Amino acid sequence: MPFSLTKDQYMVCINRACGHPPPGILDELPNLRTASFTDHPPSGMAVPSRQAFQILGHFSEPLRWTFVAQEITEKRARPPASPRLTLSILRPLIELWIAFVAFICSRAPAALRVATYLHLARIGNYLYGPTCGLGVQRLPFGLYLKKRSLEDYGTLKNEYRALELVRRHTDVPVPRPLDLVSDDKRSYLLTSAVPGCHVGLRINNMSDEEVSSLVRDLRRWLEHIRSIPKRVAPEYEISNAAGEGCYDFRILAGVDCPDTRGVIFGPYKNEDDFNSILQCGALPDVAHRAGHKIVFTHGDINMHNVMVKDGKLSGIVDWECAGWYPEYWEYTKAHYVTKHHWHWRKMVDEAFRELGDYRDELATEKKLWEYCF
Repeated sequence: MPFSLTKDQYMVCINRACGHPPPGILDELPNLRTASFTDHPPSGMAVPSRQAFQILGHFSEPLRWTFVAQEITEKRARPPASPRLTLSILRPLIELWIAFVAFICSRAPAALRVATYLHLARIGNYLYGPTCGLGVQRLPFGLYLKKRSLEDYGTLKNEYRALELVRRHTDVPVPRPLDLVSDDKRSYLLTSAVPGCHVGLRINNMSDEEVSSLVRDLRRWLEHIRSIPKRVAPEYEISNAAGEGCYDFRILAGVDCPDTRGVIFGPYKNEDDFNSILQCGALPDVAHRAGHKIVFTHGDINMHNVMVKDGKLSGIVDWECAGWYPEYWEYTKAHYVTKHHWHWRKMVDEAFRELGDYRDELATEKKLWEYCF
């Protein structure tokens, strides 16, 4: 059923952006909620001048790109970094440590594991500060902890399964899933770290050569991901990585979803069933066709989830939306979550150029986005 709003309502969606970490209060808020326009009493503060913002806007963009050009020029002038012997020595030790952590996780009681992870999270917050991912905390010893409500346990279960599949069937660098455990309040996913930082923090400072290399590697990784075979729930064409219902905020944003419904949709026997959940009653002629290949999909390729190190791709994180979807879904979702950053969208277009022409599917999706959201 399409989601409807009254004239005095609007939707608020938490969109994780790279940069400074978000305030902790966002951990307590739903990712998507309805709000209303209201008249607030005057605060006594002067209203900023519109003309002042316009003047600043004219200068800010040219100044920004001037500094970016200077940084790229300086980077090209630096001599290439020599391989660090220390890193080559440490890597086997890190792998040994991760294997030891996985062994302990399989033996220790759940309550002890949760207490240990929460203690490490407090230490991690002190050492590294909060991350820019909601409910995610960097821990010491090359680990990360993701927290979700008990109702969202299925999303963490799906991410654990997706990471296992990608590591088993491809050479795409992804975190190693180490533990999935719950207490009486929350569910927790413990994983290893992926080196580097989010591409959103580096994208404006990357040279043309680095961008071309990133696009080639991303295309190759996507080809490998799309080749992962589906050996679960054969009665359903479209499902998550565990063969169960799908978690996807694009679907969630377009349907009525009472608290009793939850955030999981499907699984779906075929693409026609999947298309029915995407349709909008007010736009009966706007619909996707069936007949696409169904391929394994990350489901949230954006500047926060793609990692880079030394100008090259270093991994992909955040697999809770992963599953088997129509072949265009990865492409249209990449546009959906990054509507306003043309540089990243252009890189996505280049990466998909040899994977398929999905311009018609994107046009259909945009019509649905414009009406529903």
